[in-house]
Amino acid sequence: MELKKVWMAPDTAGKSRYSLRVLGGIAGITALAVALIGAGVWLTFALELPREGFSLFLVCAVTALMVALALRVGWRSVGDATVFFLTREDRLYVMDVRDLFPRGHHMLNYVAGTVKVQEYLRALAREPRLPAQAEEVARVEGIRENGGYYAIRCRMVSAWGAGGERTWFLVKGCRDEDTLLRELRGRQDREGAARQGHSRTPVYILTSALALGALGTVCVLSHPAQGTLPQAIYFPCLGAAFLAFFFLVYFLICYRRGR
Repeated sequence: MELKKVWMAPDTAGKSRYSLRVLGGIAGITALAVALIGAGVWLTFALELPREGFSLFLVCAVTALMVALALRVGWRSVGDATVFFLTREDRLYVMDVRDLFPRGHHMLNYVAGTVKVQEYLRALAREPRLPAQAEEVARVEGIRENGGYYAIRCRMVSAWGAGGERTWFLVKGCRDEDTLLRELRGRQDREGAARQGHSRTPVYILTSALALGALGTVCVLSHPAQGTLPQAIYFPCLGAAFLAFFFLVYFLICYRRGR
């Protein structure tokens, strides 16, 4: 099919540095974590800080920083690897190039797969074409704008005719992003927009949060150190609180994905 428009990340549309960003980001995060922990241990002995308390603070702070940096690298890789195609017949296709190259569970396989993704993106930028593996967007079920990206829930049709629902992520900053959003919204029917506008997921989030708060309070009051409530209910409430936390996280993810 003849292409009318292709949307790629600005850097990918030039000379993709996908593998450098991903692998360099992972190596940098690992090196930073080792350096921070080493510096923290040195400070503990040099300044004679309380080992237990400072170690707990150090682990929590480094973990939070690593998670934030890893998410940043992850979202950058999503933005670089996701490509949208519009044909002359106004049919919209999308693909995540990472799906073409399974990266396995070993580091060498991961590195090889990441390099192949970069090579494919460079070839696609040089000679834009519609890959056979691209899936057609039959209908857009919902579009959710989050901090740095859009979560787009679509009904897809593949080249072999199979259909299914899938959520795609459009990271903000894509060249001519407004045009792509218009194309996507033009494929969202009124019923889909109404369903998204009347989603009950926020109610489930609130209910889970209230349950977690109530169960957490009961856990504190029934803890042996507190002793306000019977100790026998501590562990059952702790298990129920964990379950409430699981549902809270699940519904938050659903909400950010436009469900």
